[in-house]
Amino acid sequence: MTQNGKMSVAAPGRYYQSVWRWHFMAGMVVIPFLFMLTFSGLLMLLSKPLDSALNADRLTVAVGDSRVPVNTLLHTVEQQYPHYAIKLYLPPQAPTQSAQFSLQPHSHAGHGGHHAPATLVYLNPYTGEILGDRDPATSLYARIKTFHGSLFMGGVGDALIEMAAGLAVLMIVTGLYLAWPKQGWRALLPRREVKSRLAWRQWHLTMGWLIALPLVFFLISGLAWTNVWGGKIVQPWGSLPGTRYVPQTETAPSARDHSAMNEHGVHRVPWALEQTPMPVAPTAEQRLTLDDVVNLARAKGFGGFRVHFPQQSADVWTVSATTIAGDITDPGQEWIVHLDPATGETLQAIRFADYPAMGKAMATSIPFHQGDLGPWNWWLNLLFVCLILVLIVTGGMLWWKRQTRRVAPSAPQKPALVVATIMLLVALLFPLSALAMLVLIAVDVCVLRRGMR
Repeated sequence: MTQNGKMSVAAPGRYYQSVWRWHFMAGMVVIPFLFMLTFSGLLMLLSKPLDSALNADRLTVAVGDSRVPVNTLLHTVEQQYPHYAIKLYLPPQAPTQSAQFSLQPHSHAGHGGHHAPATLVYLNPYTGEILGDRDPATSLYARIKTFHGSLFMGGVGDALIEMAAGLAVLMIVTGLYLAWPKQGWRALLPRREVKSRLAWRQWHLTMGWLIALPLVFFLISGLAWTNVWGGKIVQPWGSLPGTRYVPQTETAPSARDHSAMNEHGVHRVPWALEQTPMPVAPTAEQRLTLDDVVNLARAKGFGGFRVHFPQQSADVWTVSATTIAGDITDPGQEWIVHLDPATGETLQAIRFADYPAMGKAMATSIPFHQGDLGPWNWWLNLLFVCLILVLIVTGGMLWWKRQTRRVAPSAPQKPALVVATIMLLVALLFPLSALAMLVLIAVDVCVLRRGMR
């Protein structure tokens, strides 16, 4: 302590002032993005049952006496869509469910990937009648999901979201520091009235503590699909082959990876497998029919599953049951089997246990993020997004009720080590957010601080 004991009082004040300033500035950048992501996430949750209701005439059928052979359904689709290649077959998972085939124009056959357009054809499995078709990327859910992932701005929107997500982590950590209940946890109980700024602040603190960890979870799991943090940094070492993944044969890998099984705007493959090479068929001979593959899948114990067709001469048949595609609701039961197109022999079998640690974490967290683990997950996520919206509104009201809304909180004379440490950790974890923080520092030094002189 210095004379008169002033240091013990001044240091905490300087820390608080510095943390509050960066919480405010990060929030000013993050809040618009966080609102768009949260509101679009809410619409995604609501659009799932709405999409099902709007497409009930294609998704549901009356139960008949017996089902048409799968090869007959395939032949019907090939006749009606001669300029398309069959990419995927989705067997009915319930007696009242239609059978579905995913098609691509011949110009894109074998191309796969996220940019290949697709057409989903629905058939009555009891009569063989075609019920209709549509592009799955144009569904209400898919359109909202595209906005949720890129703001309809492609790679630029993806980068902006990644930048904002990292700054949101900074905002949350600094917010928890500011909201630490120095007078006991009862101080976090919100007030009944919301007229004064103090009451709004109390509600904001309560919501912050209540939703902080779930919000961090949503931010990190959502970053899995971003181009830089997800695709370039985390996904490569979170993908197979891992230490436990041993192919059952010596089949050579293909030049294509599992992301070729995805379609435009639709993920069919678990995150941990997207960058994993596909196996190559031992011979170019194709003897298995779709009926054979479906029977083999059921004999192996598959329940809900889908069948991926060979697209090139060296490709294999693939049977998959994953949460990301909606086949199952338990990530621990994920299973992908690659079959020799000539003999039906299993070339590779990949289960959840084969994923690396990061792959397992993402295989569990991404379906939870999307509300795909069952009705309980859907309702829980609905509650989470509503609470996040309340947090955003209370934060916005605190800003609105400030005496001045144009200037950030005043800067301390000396920077606080605690803020510098938090910012450094966030910068190391999220490169694009590091660039954003450099811009904020430049604005702070060159504009805000000069404006307050």
